[in-house]
Amino acid sequence: MSAASGVRSGGSDAKRDQSRYIVLLALLLGSQPVATDLYLPALPAIAAELGNPALTLTGLMLAFGFAQLILGPLSDRYGRRPVLLVGCAAYALTSFAGAWVTTLYWLVVCRCLQGAAMAALVVCARASVRDLYAPTEGTRVLSRGLTGLGLVALASPLTGAITVAYFSWHATFIALGVYGVIAFAWVWSYYVESRPDVVPKDANAVSKSVTIAVLKGPRFRAWTAMLIATYCTLFCFLLSSGFVYIKVFAFSPLACGLTLAANSVAYIAGTYWCRHLLANRGPDKAVRLSAMFAVVGGVFMTLTAFASGAPQPWAMIVGQCLIAISHGVNQPCGQAGAIGDFPEHAGRAAALSGFAMMVAAFICGQLMAPSLGISAWPLVISNVVGSAGIAFVAWVMVPCAYGQSTADS
Repeated sequence: MSAASGVRSGGSDAKRDQSRYIVLLALLLGSQPVATDLYLPALPAIAAELGNPALTLTGLMLAFGFAQLILGPLSDRYGRRPVLLVGCAAYALTSFAGAWVTTLYWLVVCRCLQGAAMAALVVCARASVRDLYAPTEGTRVLSRGLTGLGLVALASPLTGAITVAYFSWHATFIALGVYGVIAFAWVWSYYVESRPDVVPKDANAVSKSVTIAVLKGPRFRAWTAMLIATYCTLFCFLLSSGFVYIKVFAFSPLACGLTLAANSVAYIAGTYWCRHLLANRGPDKAVRLSAMFAVVGGVFMTLTAFASGAPQPWAMIVGQCLIAISHGVNQPCGQAGAIGDFPEHAGRAAALSGFAMMVAAFICGQLMAPSLGISAWPLVISNVVGSAGIAFVAWVMVPCAYGQSTADS
């Protein structure tokens, strides 16, 4: 990959270029788990000081989803780099602002603005993969970037737990701001424009037709459904895990952080397994196998809960880790697959799939919010329902989409 392809190399070889690009992907895509996982151990402290913090997470996700609809097409028209630089700067500033708020209202406002900024980072990262690589190779590259995301997600809850234990929940937002500054510096130093030169002259005239074409794509719909099923399952865990493990199961913040870290390790293993699967079969066959892990995880924690008369923390940890392994395969396949058929409109395709995913996560969050800290059953139920959805998409929708695409071609 040359410098002109998206990474500023300064005369270094292609291998170093790609390594820098993988780091870039990890930083940009990692902005999402950092924004959620790092402050999860702080949720009970925020609740005690300001009130129910559910909207600080669901608001972040909803703003993240809507902003993609604007920023994705903007990045198609004006380029990824300017959108990325503005997004990284806004991510850092809104994070620092969140550290100084004294009411829940202003914390929600900061989180919504941060979600909008985060949309720039994630949608441009996903679109840039399609700019630079064909779909199959892009899935492999994206899985490497998501391995880096997993490492970020692994460190985030531990960092958050230590920060809350030794400082306060305010300090977690300072850490988020520092992350935004690092991402800005990396984009500024190493990323040059990757957007294709071929851009419609009258973008407004073709905007509606392009959107309809994307939405009608059978693979786009199938892979977006996979993203919705797998991410909503994860989101329910992220939203409720701090309350379930700290309030219901009486874990310490550090023990909760270690539990979240175990989930991240399982996710990282899934991304490595994804690359192994892709070396021998296509993404459609890869998710068929990974869905088995999700089903086993959801059924295991549910049957254990019914057999014991109540959800058991050890069984929930094991089951969630199995689902996380599946997530490590489903995410790179889904993200690359949703934009694979639209090389000239990768930003729009990434935005539409991301928007659908975040709206679904927001709805799930609203359904989960009333039960936070009361019982572990809603988390168990969300896992078994989510794993069933993953299986349906992997075993029914994705094969049908590939069969339809083959017939159409």
